[in-house]
Amino acid sequence: MFSRELIGMEVETVTGRSVGTLDDLVIDTDDGSVRYLLISTAGRVSECSYKVDDRGRAVVETDRIRIDGNRLIIN
Repeated sequence: MFSRELIGMEVETVTGRSVGTLDDLVIDTDDGSVRYLLISTAGRVSECSYKVDDRGRAVVETDRIRIDGNRLIIN
């Protein structure tokens, strides 16, 4: 998949809790893995236990993502 196909997808946890919409991602240039997801939370930051960047996006470190239809599932 291309990263542009992931941008804009709804992000949920494996338990089904909505986190927000994928705004961008950070890729490790050494091994090509996805290091961080930058998620627009639409005001739901207080519900999340994630770090927040200077643009108000949740910064989620993940080692596994799964695509389920139009949703991105994180562990």
